[in-house]
Amino acid sequence: MSTSDSRTASGSPSPAESTTKLPAFEGTSSPTESSMGTGRGSAAKGASRSPKKTSGISNPAEKERRGPRRVRLTLARLDPFSVMKLSFLAAIAIGIATVVAVVLLWNLVEAIGMWDQLDELGRSLNGGEPLPFMEFFSFSKMTSYGTIVAVVNVVIITALGTLLAFLYNLVAALLGGLKMTFTDE
Repeated sequence: MSTSDSRTASGSPSPAESTTKLPAFEGTSSPTESSMGTGRGSAAKGASRSPKKTSGISNPAEKERRGPRRVRLTLARLDPFSVMKLSFLAAIAIGIATVVAVVLLWNLVEAIGMWDQLDELGRSLNGGEPLPFMEFFSFSKMTSYGTIVAVVNVVIITALGTLLAFLYNLVAALLGGLKMTFTDE
């Protein structure tokens, strides 16, 4: 990108143009016109201007005595969208576990005969008539209750996880975040 062609065509340069031109570059060509990658440390050769770095460890015995590296990091911000996704997946897993637990517990209670004993106790207390609330303990209704609780928990856990991420970001902005130390053992 050389502007010397436009200056020579118009004759002598104006005073503003002559003051912006550096005297050291008057007779030389522009860097784009010169051959690139010919000097020592050029980017074409992949050389670096920084000096060679040594590890400072002369023998392997010193490295063993040093121990693991420790890095102190601060958790300054949580992305609320990623926390929402993670809490949603965790809530789905908890919801599935809730439905499975309800089914297993109902089958366990049925296997030990507790439903029959409760029904017999209720009939004896109610003059031979079954208790009206015993119909709420059928397998299909208990599974439905477990599913409803699981769906409500998915909504609540996802919302709370996202809300806690926003609250953490506010607190971390005020107090600096959670400081953690990691090692590479």
